[in-house]
Amino acid sequence: MKKFIYLFMVLGLVFTACDPMEDIHDAIDAQNEIISGDVIFEMSDEDYDELGKSYGNFNSEDEAKGLIPGLLADKYPVWGLGSSALVTFDIYSPKREEKSIIRYTVTTEDYDSNPDTARFNNFDDVDQIYDLLNVKYPSPSDRTLVSLTYEYYDGSKKTLNNGFLYINGDWEFILGFTNDEYGIMGEGFSNFSSEDEAIVKIPVFLKDKFKFDTKVAGDIVSTMYKLYTTDVDDLDGDGRTDDRTEYSYVKYFVFDGVNWSEYNDVASSTIQFGHDGNTWVPDNTIKYTFTSDDVAFISNTLIGTYPGPADNVGFFGSFDRRSSSDNFWSDDMLLEAFNALLDNKNPSAEEGQKYVLTFIVYTGSTGNETKSVIKTGGVWVYQ
Repeated sequence: MKKFIYLFMVLGLVFTACDPMEDIHDAIDAQNEIISGDVIFEMSDEDYDELGKSYGNFNSEDEAKGLIPGLLADKYPVWGLGSSALVTFDIYSPKREEKSIIRYTVTTEDYDSNPDTARFNNFDDVDQIYDLLNVKYPSPSDRTLVSLTYEYYDGSKKTLNNGFLYINGDWEFILGFTNDEYGIMGEGFSNFSSEDEAIVKIPVFLKDKFKFDTKVAGDIVSTMYKLYTTDVDDLDGDGRTDDRTEYSYVKYFVFDGVNWSEYNDVASSTIQFGHDGNTWVPDNTIKYTFTSDDVAFISNTLIGTYPGPADNVGFFGSFDRRSSSDNFWSDDMLLEAFNALLDNKNPSAEEGQKYVLTFIVYTGSTGNETKSVIKTGGVWVYQ
């Protein structure tokens, strides 16, 4: 009888310690676990080839938004909800390089015709220049380029030569170069000897000219430079097209964050994509982790509204999430804190901007908690 009892106990231990159904359930739970990740990358030639874009760029941002999700699905097939990808890509964005067919030097009579410029015979506001152009060229053809020489006062009077390009009903300013600036670039006359020379020298000049300006990577500047070349359009009106005179040309240059270079009709753009649980979609979500300064700001801002919780989080650096605690931070209180913080950090955030906020909480031990908010109707609400 004892042997039977012992055998039953052993069998019971075996069945208790090894439940095959439990192992199966654990495996299923593991398979259902959401895998997420974050990546930042610039598209390669191979990526464009995979999408059938043999020229290594997209035709538009909308095309990029439509095709990149498929690329991400192939690159990261196991990633799901909560994943993000910050993707940099190129867009074909050509800019036409114009040749001036109008050269004009502002006269004393031109200045005298405007009460704002008559006294000193110079401009001191760019709107005065546009007023003159509209009078001189009331019905210009689209893309008419005027190489304009004029006097301008900005602390001192200077003689400037800039371009003004008429596009879709408005005049667009094109940066030109003064005689002195041509000298700085090593020219004995106020022109370049060739286009190749202009392409080499202008980027060096722009780096110095804009060294105190807030130019950022991707900024494009239009410039107008002069060449002494064959007068095929009889620009000087002498009836000949085989002599030589000065022509003005427009050339675009792009900034990479450090240097300027000739713009090659391809603009770089960066878009964030997020995984919504089913597919990748363009997403403006900003993932942000609270700093100690953020916690201090919330503590100081809400100390009058929630004295205990605000003082507690300021002292310990963690939000007490125990509902039984006198210092408990409810979801509504946290949302109030998020509104105060985000309005301070990003006051110009556009409608629909999303944040995924990670912060330290105390639930008996410290750990991280994450909340997602979106700006709706001018306030931050939970997603």
